[in-house]
Amino acid sequence: MIASSLGLALFLLIQAPPGSPVAPPAAGPAPAALPPPAARRAAAPPGLSWEDADELARTIARVERRLRSGRPASRETLAVTQRQLNSYLNLLLAPRIPPGVSGLEIRLERDRVDAHGLVDLDRVRGQLPRGGASGLLALLGGIVPVELAGRLPNANGTGRIELEQVSVGGVSLPASVVAELVSLATRNEANPQGFDLLAPFPLPWSAQRVRLEPGRALVDFAR
Repeated sequence: MIASSLGLALFLLIQAPPGSPVAPPAAGPAPAALPPPAARRAAAPPGLSWEDADELARTIARVERRLRSGRPASRETLAVTQRQLNSYLNLLLAPRIPPGVSGLEIRLERDRVDAHGLVDLDRVRGQLPRGGASGLLALLGGIVPVELAGRLPNANGTGRIELEQVSVGGVSLPASVVAELVSLATRNEANPQGFDLLAPFPLPWSAQRVRLEPGRALVDFAR
């Protein structure tokens, strides 16, 4: 689904890798999967690397081990680069990205994050709610670009997403429609209402703050 897939790019900054397309932040980090043997790996697309994907996977695994042992997630600020995020998302998390979605890319700037991707509307149309502003998407078809741009205000272990711009194939959508799509995509037995994109949420791993800079995210912990 459009929102759950590109939302994943945004959520990687604020929560652990999901066990489903998008998991509630309170669920905590899912164990990091072991990378496949190098001999079975396809060449990474331009701008991505298996080395960067593996480095982030090792960081996540290390944080998880510390938390399971009752220790703080990290005694130092964790720096995650834009290239690591994109490589991890497109290479190691690729099996979790719904069919019809491709080319996910995160762009980090100071105090803001942008996400870009391509969505085959003909493949996901049945998952879109009818009526309202989302009904504009019925006029589109085929593979179209999707853009999300927003901010991640956060402090003292709590954050929220402020979407400033959302467009699908050049059609602008309000944040409320995106929130509805995310809610529909994340509903399950444990969380029948789905994830509320616009509500405050706890930062992952007991982090106190996530700072966004050009090309990287810095995760601060209590000391």
